[in-house]
Amino acid sequence: MNRPEDILIIPRNKTALRFIELPSVDFSEIKGMAELEAIKEFPYPKEELIVSFRNLGSYKKGFSSILLVVAKKQYVKEMLAARVAAPSSVRLETELLYLYLLTKGMIKQDKVSLVMNIGIDHSEIMIVDGLKPVFSRGMSYHEGWLGEINRTLLSYKRDKGNRDVEELIVMHGPNLNTENMKSEIEKAFSIPADFYKHNGDLMSPGMSLEIDLLPKEHIDKRLNMENAKQVLVTFFLLLAALSMMAGFFVFKTREKTREVLMLSEETDKMQKDVNQLSSFMKKTELLKYQKERGGRIIGILKECYALASKDIFLEGFDYEGRDVLYCKGRVREMAGVFNFIKALEKSEYFKKVEVKYAAKKEIANQKFTDFSIACFAF
Repeated sequence: MNRPEDILIIPRNKTALRFIELPSVDFSEIKGMAELEAIKEFPYPKEELIVSFRNLGSYKKGFSSILLVVAKKQYVKEMLAARVAAPSSVRLETELLYLYLLTKGMIKQDKVSLVMNIGIDHSEIMIVDGLKPVFSRGMSYHEGWLGEINRTLLSYKRDKGNRDVEELIVMHGPNLNTENMKSEIEKAFSIPADFYKHNGDLMSPGMSLEIDLLPKEHIDKRLNMENAKQVLVTFFLLLAALSMMAGFFVFKTREKTREVLMLSEETDKMQKDVNQLSSFMKKTELLKYQKERGGRIIGILKECYALASKDIFLEGFDYEGRDVLYCKGRVREMAGVFNFIKALEKSEYFKKVEVKYAAKKEIANQKFTDFSIACFAF
């Protein structure tokens, strides 16, 4: 609910008010009908009036009972201009009085109550049938005011559909001298009277106010201000969110950079270890290869000497590194060369053996054949 300082309260005697039944229970339809009733009831241009209403409930199937209130826009604007701070709403004192009675439990479901709300500047009388207000009038507290109330009651009783008043509720503020007033009221009315003193403020927490007489242009201005405020708040919230996101991004970037640097250092360290391990493995493989190859060569040489016959003299070996071994030697007969080749071909070390050259020569009157055999290893 709005704070009291944000609300402008218009007294009953500054408005026109009707209690009417409308043939609808739909809010939008009731609103349109209420505006039409206001134009029909009050001889002023629509632009000069402020129309509002309170739905009092449905007491007949398909109908709604409403409290229709009309105020002159110019009067409301003058009251608004007299305020230092612009109020957020303009409320009707009659509605506040009715809700105050309901909230405090001062009116009864089974009784018709005459309510007097007496103030220094203005007063109001209201008749409530059960929990439904059926009559209201604004007036001043002056000499002869009780006579006006009696005439009002006579006017109320002319409608045969209205029930007789059974109790009197008198309310007044703290600054009103009620000593003489109480005795006058008790003499003027034969029905029981209860007197209540309030603090001058009929507003109570939880009141569901429906009547608002704030001019449309003020509502639009307030909405525009609220929208502008909302846009400004949204902008600052967005700016704050962006700042937080930027800060978070910078933090994460720095954190990620640190992680990358640490990872890079670890990677460099690991790479050095890998390089050392790779170098060690290569050396190991080389040594292993050289050992295996050296053992193989020794085996081949042993095989060659073992397969050579006694008349063959092996002078040397050449190894080209492509698994080809050249055996050079001398033999007395060429047949010895062919026999040596046949023996080498049966060896497990060679897949092919062929003569590269064979040349006869005479040394000390003896004939010899120099030869070179190519042995292709597996």
